[in-house]
Amino acid sequence: MSKSLKVVDIMTNNLIFHIIFLAVLLTGNNIYASTFLLRCMTTNMEEGTKIELSYTVLKENKWIDIVDSTKVTNGEFVFQGDIEGVTAARLDFSNRFICIYIEPTQMQLCLDGNKPYRYRLEGTTVERENVELRKQLQPYMEFYFELLDSVICLSNRIYTMQEGAPMKDSLYHSINNVVAINKANHNKMDRIRWDFSLKHPSFQIIPNLLYSISERGTICIDSVRSVYNKLPELTKNSIMGQLALKEIEEQEDRRDLLKRTSIGNASPNFIRKNISGDMVELANYKNKTFVLLDFWASWCMPCLKEIPKMKEVYKKYNEKGLTIIGISLDRVKDSWSEAIRKYNLNVWPQILSSETNEKDEKENNLSYLYNCDAIPFYVLIDKEGKVVAKWEHIGDVQLKELDMLIK
Repeated sequence: MSKSLKVVDIMTNNLIFHIIFLAVLLTGNNIYASTFLLRCMTTNMEEGTKIELSYTVLKENKWIDIVDSTKVTNGEFVFQGDIEGVTAARLDFSNRFICIYIEPTQMQLCLDGNKPYRYRLEGTTVERENVELRKQLQPYMEFYFELLDSVICLSNRIYTMQEGAPMKDSLYHSINNVVAINKANHNKMDRIRWDFSLKHPSFQIIPNLLYSISERGTICIDSVRSVYNKLPELTKNSIMGQLALKEIEEQEDRRDLLKRTSIGNASPNFIRKNISGDMVELANYKNKTFVLLDFWASWCMPCLKEIPKMKEVYKKYNEKGLTIIGISLDRVKDSWSEAIRKYNLNVWPQILSSETNEKDEKENNLSYLYNCDAIPFYVLIDKEGKVVAKWEHIGDVQLKELDMLIK
């Protein structure tokens, strides 16, 4: 293509961009001051790559998660929508993502598929706040993507292996090591976000940083609450400010819940239908047997790895007074039932952590009730109905403890 044709093409695209924006603004009888238009120019990204934009809005006092999608066309993609003020958003594509701040205005994004965290965003007022933070987080985010690629590679190797292949255990061990490294990496990033929040309390992006820190629980929630309370009222009343407060309050509730379900306290009762349709009630086992709650999911490879060991536990301790209850975090029932059939897990009761797909119904979600942050996860309850142990895996140490408790 000649240089003059390239210029014409660029002018045409810019004209279309402004026409779209004006059309969005002028549709209907009102001019929507909350409309945003995000246009992205990409490099090193294949034609047709799916892009998802997700963010949260408040409508009629109800929080709504918005997920919009499009595809890369001629090296570009465009999103438009309605928001109220500065809003935290996330772009997902090809096992990569970036977190950005969008505003009700025209924005231009330059994105390199090979180095997504080095994006350039123009048109917003808060990006100058975010640039300073991004510089500090960049090496950790790029390291995170390297770790993510490692897990994907290891997982693909496991999927191609036959059941019982000798290399599987080694690969699972490698994945666990990468996960541990990733957790430490995320903790370092949260510490950077925390220090940044303390240094710049007047910045508009601080509520979102407090939201992220609260969600991961890396900083004491009382400390997070203290910093939030000192933010300017305008910041606290913003969309991100209100969302941060909601998350802080939820984590405070979870802290109180954790105290109630901690070791030595009575285990909360629950009633669920098992996969066969029969009712399973925890209270029915009180004064009869120990109960081991096994939190798992069909998509959790470490959980599937533990199945042979769980079968050994069942065989050894069931007649000695141990009942196992499998609690799946699956949201697709077909995947759950297929995994139970494939691995012959119907030997002990199998129930779902949540019997609805409503994410907000946390009080009815057993994984939330028992503070299950990651799976596999195990909770041992004695005959009196008290929590006596919590484990992240079943190994020699846990088996020894189980042996001592169930005599």
